[in-house]
Amino acid sequence: MNPSPRFTVVLAAIDDYATIEQVHLCLEGQTIRDELEIQFICRSRARLALPGGFSGRYPDIVVLEGGDGLLLNEARALGIAAARAPYVLILEDHCLPYADCLEKLLGRLEDGWSAVGPGFVSGNRESAIGVAANLLTYGQWMGHRQGEERRFIAGFNSAFPTRLLLERGDQLAEDMVTPSTLQQSLAATGHRFWFEPAAVMAHWESSSLGGVRQILMKNGRGMGTLRARGRGVAWKAWRTLASPALAAYRGLRGAQTWLRAGEGQVAALLLITPLALLWTLGELQGYWSGDHQAAIEGSSEVERNRQRFVDAAREPIRKNW
Repeated sequence: MNPSPRFTVVLAAIDDYATIEQVHLCLEGQTIRDELEIQFICRSRARLALPGGFSGRYPDIVVLEGGDGLLLNEARALGIAAARAPYVLILEDHCLPYADCLEKLLGRLEDGWSAVGPGFVSGNRESAIGVAANLLTYGQWMGHRQGEERRFIAGFNSAFPTRLLLERGDQLAEDMVTPSTLQQSLAATGHRFWFEPAAVMAHWESSSLGGVRQILMKNGRGMGTLRARGRGVAWKAWRTLASPALAAYRGLRGAQTWLRAGEGQVAALLLITPLALLWTLGELQGYWSGDHQAAIEGSSEVERNRQRFVDAAREPIRKNW
């Protein structure tokens, strides 16, 4: 085990190892593998079910147990709290980094930025619905060539100074539900973010309409619940009235990405705005539901084990470049 890693990778494994295996293999192939601390944060080692001989092949993997009922956001906060490196990457189980991705992220972090986000390509290649969902959710970080300072970077699959996240204290677990609120808080206190498109990751969404609907609605609800906390009826009514414009803006942004990045078929372009409506509808539910814990649990449920939603025969979560 490296006694002084430069970069900690926080990889939540709420289900078994099979759900994170492809991400892990990409991490083993990183150009700075010897500088990494790789964490698997799980409910229990028994549930993680590492294959026989795993510890002998990968002796430096850190396994953290959070207990029954551990949610995705709680797992990430647990990993950050235990990180030994000065910088931390919060990685999803359906996002595969290219071999030099972490090296490029780390280089920008060591330049002094408060957070660094990668560029993305769609892991979905065959399903128009999966491509469209990627254009909608990650499109603003697709198809760019030049790095630049950004007001927002990707919420997950981005990297931060560990110290900066630990300063969030008890707020950190909630930050890990929808990190856009974390970035808003950091930006308000003068922190600056860098977008590095040369650091590339492939991201998978669901291959089916039913799966995409679940993911967008539940994530939208989680975001809406957090945004509405402490807000009065007037604010909620204003956001409700503005929701058609918000959906249209999201759809337009996704369409612009389709033109810029060349991701997918014409069918994907036609699906972006309907999917934006689903996302916005979920957010509206969050504004008015008031059930904060249920919204967090719903978001956690759809963001873990993405393999359930992906067509394994046509576009498996596997290195495809």
